[in-house]
Amino acid sequence: MGGGKETPRQKLIGLMYLVLMALLAMNVSKSILSAFITINQKFEDSATLITGNTDGLLANLDGQLAAAKGDEKKLIVAIQQNAIEIRKIAQKTANFYVKKASDMILESDPVMPNPFYTVDDDGNYKLMKMDTLTKKDDYDTPGHMFLQTEDTKSPNEAGDSIRQALFDYRDELVVLAAKRTEGKKTYSFDPSGVHRPHSSHDDHEFDTSLEEALKTVHEEDRTQIKRIMQLLTPPEIVHNHHDEYSWISYQFDHAVIVAAATIFTSLKNDVRMAESIAIDIITGRASVEAFKFNKIEPLAFSSTAYINQGDSLDLKVMIAAYDSTERMELRYWIDDTTKSETGKKEYHGKAGRPLALGGSVGEHTVVGSIAVKEKGVKKWKPWKFKYSVGAPNGAIANSEMNVLYRGWDNKIEVSASGYDPSTVNVSCSGCKISKKGDGYIARVSGSAKKASLNITAKDAEGASVKIVSKEFRIFNLPSPKPYFAGQTFDKPTIKKAKAANSSIVKALIGDSPLDVKYTVTGFKMSGSKNGKSFDMRSKGNKLTGEMKAYIKRLGKSSKIIITDIVAQGPSGKPKKIGSLVFKVI
Repeated sequence: MGGGKETPRQKLIGLMYLVLMALLAMNVSKSILSAFITINQKFEDSATLITGNTDGLLANLDGQLAAAKGDEKKLIVAIQQNAIEIRKIAQKTANFYVKKASDMILESDPVMPNPFYTVDDDGNYKLMKMDTLTKKDDYDTPGHMFLQTEDTKSPNEAGDSIRQALFDYRDELVVLAAKRTEGKKTYSFDPSGVHRPHSSHDDHEFDTSLEEALKTVHEEDRTQIKRIMQLLTPPEIVHNHHDEYSWISYQFDHAVIVAAATIFTSLKNDVRMAESIAIDIITGRASVEAFKFNKIEPLAFSSTAYINQGDSLDLKVMIAAYDSTERMELRYWIDDTTKSETGKKEYHGKAGRPLALGGSVGEHTVVGSIAVKEKGVKKWKPWKFKYSVGAPNGAIANSEMNVLYRGWDNKIEVSASGYDPSTVNVSCSGCKISKKGDGYIARVSGSAKKASLNITAKDAEGASVKIVSKEFRIFNLPSPKPYFAGQTFDKPTIKKAKAANSSIVKALIGDSPLDVKYTVTGFKMSGSKNGKSFDMRSKGNKLTGEMKAYIKRLGKSSKIIITDIVAQGPSGKPKKIGSLVFKVI
């Protein structure tokens, strides 16, 4: 990524950038966009693996602490505190890049989930899968957010923060990792004397200054400190086709949104890789022999987790001892006692982490095997577990919101606690009901004003029992509002730069619990020239070249008038949704 020799992974990232630049002048195919999404997922998987390896280093330190005494114990406690500080700054920086990617995606497509990332139990951010994006080929937003408008070869303030966060993390990380005392001698590293490579073709000054700075580092740590500096020090200038770009511009100038997000994920990956190297440096200074088993936990378990009233549960309580530095390997099947290849699930990760089991209402059986080392040889030990999923019989509902929408797949969840799920039947008077996954879909057509949903089931004797009946009012779907540059009727003014950088007219229903997709199928933009008015028409949701050129010529106090906006929703019938008038400021 920076000065020095590139690793194969860095070469792969560089190749990805070259492929991206080659595609700028053409429409990016779906297969290319899908490739970026796949690469992003591989980076995410790699980051997870790196973090797991780092967890193993820290867990091994726990085992050594349990065996250590006296001064050895003080040394390991100090190493642990240093490792915790490294992990804290690594997580902060990695999460910063994920949030930047999320903000960029939401700027491009505000209807996406906000934020566009998940948070695990340890507080680590992970970008959601990008196959749900509706604007995967948007190459305006990354440049608009991170590069100067008048000079796209240079970053703006937001773009420069990406570089600065990397350098701040690098400097703090190497100082923590290189700090070391042996007897009366103290070792350290000062990154301020290292010169950033001027260009991607010239890293001589970087190499020379780095070697000079490494002289104050302990000999055992120099190679790894050097790796961190090379990994986290990109050049100032990147050469591309006889042209020069700043490093940030090279990443984001005309980058499609999925490629730009992948760049952020690769930066997160570099942060986690550097963290792992740094923790490997400091944990290597501890040399106490660890116990074979470093974790002892009480366990309470049973072959099933659900019983009926009057039955008893066979609960087993035991003590489990295991080595948390060994990655746990599991193979398991849910409701598949034949153990088919297609139904097999696998887990490779931190020992002791629970599996998330779910499913539809009813009884489920999980069968599997766990890898156990016996005298150094891995053997697979079988296990089995039964559990039941039931729907709670308590409910709270806003009765005024008992509504079904005409021409829409209304999602219905049904609970019939205490009855065999296979005997539960859902019917509807005034609508059509169908099963979908774990729930139902109610579909309303025609002019009916009300519908009634009914739930029945069979008791232990096979008799039909009416469980509940609920009445719903029927309404038409809410009409969408037109949006341009993220604005609608409620904002009468618009900045010229914002309008000039926007190219799509959208139809959204705003703050609604319904995820209804509307697509603009045409609109008209009115203009004037030499005192004469004229109309420009688009047959889709994008501004034509004539419209974009017209907006760029507008002066302050001019008006952007968009009328005859037609949108198409779930019914497939086009409808007019209003007009937009903005004053340019």
